[in-house]
Amino acid sequence: MEVFWKASAIAVLTMILCTALDKTSKDISTVLSIAACCAVIMAALHYLTDVMGFLWELGSSTDYRNPFLNILLKISGAALTTEVTGLICADAGNSSLGKAVQILGSAAILFLSLPVFETLMTVIQEITGFLP
Repeated sequence: MEVFWKASAIAVLTMILCTALDKTSKDISTVLSIAACCAVIMAALHYLTDVMGFLWELGSSTDYRNPFLNILLKISGAALTTEVTGLICADAGNSSLGKAVQILGSAAILFLSLPVFETLMTVIQEITGFLP
């Protein structure tokens, strides 16, 4: 948990500095905010490596390759990237670009989810006996 507390302290200190710098130098404030985001994301990766290791172990322990595990990881990555990118755009004063990034992320997640939806439809059709 030491990494968590250090990353939280970086985020709070950056917020205070950015608030002070916003009045005089918006550009430096934005760059500082992006740098702090990168540092906090690196801290999050510290925790995600253990999670990824578990998921890969789980995937390799089964007799077959589960395609949904790969899809789940891609969706999680797209969601996290979208959230951070959208917030950085909003912090930089371009909230409309941030919203556009969120729409892009939602579309990418829906696209990545298509195989899951197709499998779900097949299972529902098999259960109900309705086959086209």
